[in-house]
Amino acid sequence: MSGTNVLSGAHNFVVSGTLNAASTVLDRLQIIQNFSNRPTFHGIIPLMPNSSNRFTGRKDIIAKLKEHFSTTSKIQKRKYFLLHGMGGVGKTQICLKFIEEMSDFFSMVFWLDASSAGTITQGLKGICNLPEALPCALDGSPESALLWIGSLKDNYAMVFDNADVLTPAELEAYFPPGQRGNILITSRNFTMQHLTLPENSLEVGQLNDAIELLLKASWLNPSRVDLQAEASKIVKELFCLPLAIDQAGAYIASGATSINDYLEKYSKHKKTLLSHAEFTGASRYGRTVYQTWELSYMEIEERAQSDDSQRVDAAKTALLLLGLFPFFHHQGITEEIFAYAAVQHGKILESELSLASSVLCKLLPLNEADSWDNFIFREGLRVLISFSLIKQGPSNGVYSMHPLVHAWSRDRMTLSEKQTYSSMAFVALSCSLNNDRSQPYGFRRALAPHVKANLQQGIISEDQTTANYLDDVYTKFGWLLQEQGYSCEAKELQFQVLELRNRVLGVEHPDTIWAMANLAATYRNLEKHLEAEKLETQVLDTRNRILGVEHPDTIWAMANLAATWRNMGKLTEAEKLEIQVLNVRNRILGVDHPDTFWAMTNLAATLRNLGKCTEAEKIEITILDSRNRRFGAEHPDTIWAMANLAATCRNLGKCTEAEKLEIQIQVLEARNRLLGVGHPDTIWAMANLAVTCRNLGKCTEAEKLEIQVLEARSRILGDEHPETIWAMANLAATYEKLGEHTKAEKLRIQVLDLRNRILGAEHPDTISAKANLAELYRHLAKHREAEKPEIQVVDEVNPNLAESTEAKMLEAQVPDATTKVSTGEYSEAVGADTNVAMHDAISSSQPKGHLFTPLAKRVSKFKSKLMGLIHNKKGGIKNPS
Repeated sequence: MSGTNVLSGAHNFVVSGTLNAASTVLDRLQIIQNFSNRPTFHGIIPLMPNSSNRFTGRKDIIAKLKEHFSTTSKIQKRKYFLLHGMGGVGKTQICLKFIEEMSDFFSMVFWLDASSAGTITQGLKGICNLPEALPCALDGSPESALLWIGSLKDNYAMVFDNADVLTPAELEAYFPPGQRGNILITSRNFTMQHLTLPENSLEVGQLNDAIELLLKASWLNPSRVDLQAEASKIVKELFCLPLAIDQAGAYIASGATSINDYLEKYSKHKKTLLSHAEFTGASRYGRTVYQTWELSYMEIEERAQSDDSQRVDAAKTALLLLGLFPFFHHQGITEEIFAYAAVQHGKILESELSLASSVLCKLLPLNEADSWDNFIFREGLRVLISFSLIKQGPSNGVYSMHPLVHAWSRDRMTLSEKQTYSSMAFVALSCSLNNDRSQPYGFRRALAPHVKANLQQGIISEDQTTANYLDDVYTKFGWLLQEQGYSCEAKELQFQVLELRNRVLGVEHPDTIWAMANLAATYRNLEKHLEAEKLETQVLDTRNRILGVEHPDTIWAMANLAATWRNMGKLTEAEKLEIQVLNVRNRILGVDHPDTFWAMTNLAATLRNLGKCTEAEKIEITILDSRNRRFGAEHPDTIWAMANLAATCRNLGKCTEAEKLEIQIQVLEARNRLLGVGHPDTIWAMANLAVTCRNLGKCTEAEKLEIQVLEARSRILGDEHPETIWAMANLAATYEKLGEHTKAEKLRIQVLDLRNRILGAEHPDTISAKANLAELYRHLAKHREAEKPEIQVVDEVNPNLAESTEAKMLEAQVPDATTKVSTGEYSEAVGADTNVAMHDAISSSQPKGHLFTPLAKRVSKFKSKLMGLIHNKKGGIKNPS
């Protein structure tokens, strides 16, 4: 790019070209003297371009550069600094802005296009034509230019921009001799850090002022709040990448769309908007988002054709990984996946996804010890990391891709390529997962998002040759996704498995029955209890008839059906089945068998829900003592037993809130340490501790915990999962206690909308949500808003009662009971009618009998609904599956 821009106090030059560099630079340097009337040499001397007039933010980076280069010392020593990061993140613009602001500090600025050895060479030749260089009689070679720059006494700056392809050693050959001057480098290759100290290197990340940049680029008013809100959605979708934001602004400014409609167009035409030359934006970068990464791809392809075999192998592996990773999740790609896959890979039959399997073999060689040899894998990663197409994670062996790079690498593929690479990723993921569930929980936790992403993005051809393979893999993936909370995705796979087995094996084949049981367990997790009950009844009837009453699989079917009945509030039926399960397991397996322990745990849970807390306590003391003795105090099963016993003791009045707090803190600490922060059991412990904190008036602590629970469940389970909705409801209750009614109202409305849509208007959880919202509206004196949800909750409304302020207070007790149910305060909820009776004494505007009688009827009607909620509320019970 050329231009005319003279900055006050400094000479600035942009030099570019296409010639090849000399293999050695300084060795062949000659000073040619006694030249007069010498001709100019081939080389262009355009001046440094302006920074974009829409440059936004990055003040912290510019401040760091100013501090680094302006600090003086007694000893003359050259200063170096590296800005590195992915293409399009704004490294060049930061440098331009920095040089512009420091124009009085540098005597001369040499700006070199360092994208290749040829562009540097041509730029140095152009420097020979500078008026300042003419008296030195340079010979027009890059060597003479470097020697002249090195001889300067002034405080010059030399910028090597876009040094992405050269190695650090190759770039260093173009540094001027001597110790004077300042050198600033921009590169996608973080290994350029070898040319400076770690503290003089900075990775350029996402832009914090992305909203302002988008509005500037769109020619819209940055101060308008409504536009800021729309811009916020767009920059979030673009992951705050400056080049992508600039291009989006250019598109909006062109009049092709409004800022309100941009995301709709982006969702349908992402590839066009990120790759079309018309939308390059105002940054003068000269390339679109996709084009900047395409240049890196072309360079890797060129390396794959070179004469250096090691370089070829590394480049080919890099291209293979760049095709494979888009069909994983963009974060947390671990070497552990490939290590497990390498060991299992040889067991795949040739006829099953054979093409994908054979190509994948190149990545998964085994060494003499029959474990994975990761040398070639890491060589490929090294190439991708050097172009910032892949990023190394915080721990060794973990990698990630920027979401837009992740999308680009998939969008650039043909349909055929997508089928090939997605199949390879599918095979790698399936090979990494054992059938016996013996792998560490942490690995399964890390694997699940990749399986989910592959199923969403992949294109697997299903035919007779792959049917058996897909059946096995979908079964594995189904239980993995169910275990990790992705129940909706698990349901889809398990339904396909059941249909296939019904068709191929028949309805009563053992494998078909197992598929039915797995699908039922997933329905139970999704709180689709009627569907679960139907399938589990069918499983139990079939196993009873074929296998007999005391077969282990039949006993499991009983336990699963009992768990569903407990969740449906059919507690008497559940108790009968669970007693039967426990008796059989005691007799056949023995008292100390793990399955017997779980039968005891589930029976105790049902007894507790029935109000038989003394019986439940006896069982849970036995369980805790036995698990302590057999497994130790920190085994997950022991911690479950501790949590369950604490809940029962509290219901019996044997455990104060303070004592319960202490127990729950122990449970949470142990689960954090043993299972990890993201484990479902840890999240449940956090949720239970938050409720106790709220009950003790520690609402600030409760809020922090409940925000963590909600964020974790939203991220892991999705916004519409039942447990996520419970987390919203609990956080809303805490906001109410903190007096943050606007936040509470927003969450209450969201909970009600979700439950109405997912569960239906008559579901107990939906009724609870209506009651909670009505109570909040009454508290805020929004009586008109409260009227609709409260009428839906209570069948009868006495018109005289509705006019009474005291009556409104009394009516609020009924929804309050629902709040207590939703947060685990069962005993208080059951006593809601007692609280109503206490308020009777304060009435003065209505006759005593007239006031209490209609409300008592209404509370009596609502109490049965509350009991349904109590029975459905999960409270530290681990259902069998």
